[in-house]
Amino acid sequence: MNAGREQHPAFMPSAMEPKDEPSGRWEPPELAFYYAMVGCYFFAFGMQFVLFPSLVAFFLGATPAGVGLAQSALSAPMFCFLLFGGLLAERAKAGPTLAKLHVAFAIASIGLCAIVMAGALSYTILIGYAVLVGGCAAFMMPVRDAALNGVVMRESARGRHTPIATAAATTTAVQIGAQIAGILVARDAGAEPGPYLVLQAIALSIGAGISLLLQAPKPTGHERSVAGALRDMRDGLTYAFRNPIMSPMLISAAYVGVFVIGSFQVLFPLIVRDAYGGDADTQAARLGSLFAAFWGASFISAVILSRTKPLKRPGRAMILSHLAGAAALFTFATDKPFLMFMAIVALWGLNAGVAISMSRTIVQGAAGQRYLGRVLAVYSMGFMGGAPIGSAIVGFAASELGPRTAALIPAVGLALAAVALAFLTPLWRYGGEPTDQPN
Repeated sequence: MNAGREQHPAFMPSAMEPKDEPSGRWEPPELAFYYAMVGCYFFAFGMQFVLFPSLVAFFLGATPAGVGLAQSALSAPMFCFLLFGGLLAERAKAGPTLAKLHVAFAIASIGLCAIVMAGALSYTILIGYAVLVGGCAAFMMPVRDAALNGVVMRESARGRHTPIATAAATTTAVQIGAQIAGILVARDAGAEPGPYLVLQAIALSIGAGISLLLQAPKPTGHERSVAGALRDMRDGLTYAFRNPIMSPMLISAAYVGVFVIGSFQVLFPLIVRDAYGGDADTQAARLGSLFAAFWGASFISAVILSRTKPLKRPGRAMILSHLAGAAALFTFATDKPFLMFMAIVALWGLNAGVAISMSRTIVQGAAGQRYLGRVLAVYSMGFMGGAPIGSAIVGFAASELGPRTAALIPAVGLALAAVALAFLTPLWRYGGEPTDQPN
């Protein structure tokens, strides 16, 4: 969802590095290395989608409120540190920085594996792990996304021309595909998650090695002082909240974080455990199947949209997809066979792919190029800030009402928020025209 960040002028290689002429000798395919690095990380991230809630809900048998708080601990650091990650991306050399962050994540996975294998896993330890890996992800995301533009420019200088839009679309496809692969692999973790945590660490370690093959120099042109960084942060926030389209988009990001991501993270494992039962292996397999159905369907709709004529009203499509998501959440409150539940989740995923694609289209079209990197960081913070709130709310509601009935809370909230966005903001009529404001 952050592929647009690489278009920020601060990340443009022309401002950071010389333009090399083709040397006549073969150069390694840096763009392929970039795709491989993205694939390694999101394979591990896909495994995390299944392993973490499985450890909380199935391995430790936490209460619904405990599951919600654990998921909040995983996403809260993203909200706290993501904007600082955007500042780091404007100031740090991408390859070594990404390698260090991959290694930190891998060490956390190995440490968690050792604790699980020793039978010493506790809820407190799992919360600490969640905070650590969430912090790594917050810094890794903007650095990785910002590196893409430089890779494309260096490849062009070597005679291998790839349009930035094509590279961004390919990166998104690699991301979702690798994530689905990780989910499917982790489906078999069941009551023995240790070896899968090792596999996760191996994938991250390979990603760290590949990161070192990126040849981006250290960015220049940004003040290195704390005051300069804080000034950049303030300017980005001010611009985002004053832009007539970006402001409601930030609102949409926040309510999607609360009502979609929060419920998505908590309701799936709780409904699988409490409504469908089975042993730990069966529950982990079902949870993985749900995530795979959701993300696989999202991938399909995103690919279809990328190959068709752009929609004239992206804001309208996004709002309608949110209403369809609310309808899917309403159905969670009723008993149904697991296959029907998975089919509904897949339909929800198709609509989510539309929402993700339209959100990216609107943000990239509405935000001024000078601020795009910071605006995307702020937009991502809306998701990450809403997610822990939603996870906690749904978790506590599930403790009191049961997970199925608790699904009505995000369903109603999402529907009301989408309707309000349609009537009270310009998004319903927005046709993709630039809304940049002079400075």
